[in-house]
Amino acid sequence: MRNIFRFQAKGMKRSLISLGAAVMAVGGANLALAPSAFAGGYGCSGSLVHTQNLLVSGKVWSTGYIYYSTANGGTNCIVLVAKKYAGAPHYMYVSLSVDGRSGTKKDEGRFSSYAGPVTQTNTNGHCVSSTLWENSPNDEIQAGWPIDHVACG
Repeated sequence: MRNIFRFQAKGMKRSLISLGAAVMAVGGANLALAPSAFAGGYGCSGSLVHTQNLLVSGKVWSTGYIYYSTANGGTNCIVLVAKKYAGAPHYMYVSLSVDGRSGTKKDEGRFSSYAGPVTQTNTNGHCVSSTLWENSPNDEIQAGWPIDHVACG
């Protein structure tokens, strides 16, 4: 399944105010430009260790964020955050697997803001891989991208 996506025409939720907009509304522009004072995001805990944009014709549709924490023998967590179609329900899919192990975990559905979080534990000493997938709201355009062998600990 990993190598079949890049960009395809034809084909296939969660409402949440974007963190940036919420910070701007509460704290003003200066706070929004300051570095984050907390770790994790969108239900993931830990530190951000990898970021991957899902691009279609040079435009960012969404961004996948992989986090890592030392809890439970190492925990990796991923979310796929909508950019281009944020606010409009559309199909999104994100998965996370530990390299060398069976058992891919995923979250998919029609979301308005993001898919995930998806977590894997006992990841110390292992890399993780993921798949990002998103459709336009009318399902006419589909895009997918693999993330292979990252966040190796």
